[in-house]
Amino acid sequence: MQLNHPAKTLQRFDLLRLLYADGSNRFNVYRPEKLPDELRFPVFLRDEAGATYKTPRLLNTPEQLRVEIANLGAARFVRPMVVEFESKPLRDGYYRKYAAYRAGDHSYAQHCFASRDWFIKDPGKGMAGAHLAEHAAYVRDNPHAAELMPIFEKAAISYGRIDYTIVDARIQVFEINTNPTVLNYPPTIFDSYDSLPYANMHADALMRLPHAQDRVSHPDIDRAHLHLLGRLRTKYRRRRVKLTVRKGFSLFKDTVLGAKASTDTGNQSR
Repeated sequence: MQLNHPAKTLQRFDLLRLLYADGSNRFNVYRPEKLPDELRFPVFLRDEAGATYKTPRLLNTPEQLRVEIANLGAARFVRPMVVEFESKPLRDGYYRKYAAYRAGDHSYAQHCFASRDWFIKDPGKGMAGAHLAEHAAYVRDNPHAAELMPIFEKAAISYGRIDYTIVDARIQVFEINTNPTVLNYPPTIFDSYDSLPYANMHADALMRLPHAQDRVSHPDIDRAHLHLLGRLRTKYRRRRVKLTVRKGFSLFKDTVLGAKASTDTGNQSR
């Protein structure tokens, strides 16, 4: 089974154009040099290639968009897109971003993030209580699996992560990442969450692929595989040490500052 045939897989721009054309998405995307008169504001600019880490600026007028396009050179975008904004917070005032993976014929839900900001990467410590329970229920139940698989099929993507939200009971797809991050960082002793279940879900999905457990492979492939695994282990050991030191220092600093603040408050009350 071949995953993501390069001649057939849709990239971000073409996929979003298709989903708008067939009525799946309620928002459209355009190239900066081919903007229609009926462009629906607000919009934002993003690159079709690569990831976006900072919240894009929402542009509410044609003039704001013209200025932003004129400054595209500074952004160093490879293939810029103008994206119509389409998202809505739920009754609690928080936006949602969902993500699910596909590996062959199997899919699993990876996260449901909630944030007061419409652009959600990883809310981290910003999620608690009911939002954490919502995330856990989503991961456990994978409630949108039947609706998501046809979208993967439209994109001719058999391996990747789909990022989406739900607006007025309709799935709105942001992208399907064909080179998704499974886990950002190796675990450390200071982590307050267990990343192992997410690693196991991904490993289980990969092991369900045809021939994944075949014992016979070409010796050159085995050697290359072992070489890459060795490099990854070395990289992650170094990264874990750095993260442990960084998180330990941060915890120490917070403890010292907290103690100092308590002492200062006590002195002021005397």
